[in-house]
Amino acid sequence: MLLLIKKDLVIHKLSWLLYFAMLLFFIVLNKDVMFVVAIITAIITMNTFHYDELAHGNKLWNSLPFTRKEIVSARYSTLLVVLLMVTAIVMTVARITNGEWSSAFSSLSIWEEIIGSFIVMMVSASIFFPVVYKFAQKKTIFTFVILFIGTAIAGVYSIYYLYKYLIESTSIIQSMGIGLYWALLAIGSLVCYVLSWGLSLKIYKAKEFL
Repeated sequence: MLLLIKKDLVIHKLSWLLYFAMLLFFIVLNKDVMFVVAIITAIITMNTFHYDELAHGNKLWNSLPFTRKEIVSARYSTLLVVLLMVTAIVMTVARITNGEWSSAFSSLSIWEEIIGSFIVMMVSASIFFPVVYKFAQKKTIFTFVILFIGTAIAGVYSIYYLYKYLIESTSIIQSMGIGLYWALLAIGSLVCYVLSWGLSLKIYKAKEFL
């Protein structure tokens, strides 16, 4: 499975330079940490599906000595690796600039934004990965790429405005504590991710490649 994860990373080739340039571009535009981490991770993740589909990767990997469980598990694991990589880069830039680039979500700390980006990606992937494994074809994969990225962006703003509403209009977060609030959301999103992982395995094992 490690070879498959490596393949998912190497497949981007020089696109990594583009991703890094996009990351810096969003930072220069003063986009918040949650937005930058989520959007770059979403782009890299769905481009992996896109490149694989264009190259008929599913037929190739299934012709090699890899189980379908390994193929799906590698893709879910790759998302976590990419998320960690992007987060590390963003945190490094934040440290270099002393976190001085402005944020639209100024009411959130940088750690809350990092957790928020984790939640957004877990939930977005939980929804889209099984759908992509079930329905994506060469002609439709680009549509799923756009929808996934759009969902990630919508998720970022949903996380922020939900938090803002609960803070300003209710006493829910004050009662449970900010730490517990984010912990429950993170755990819930991780549970969704694990369940989605299992569903994708079931879908992919039953899929026929012509």
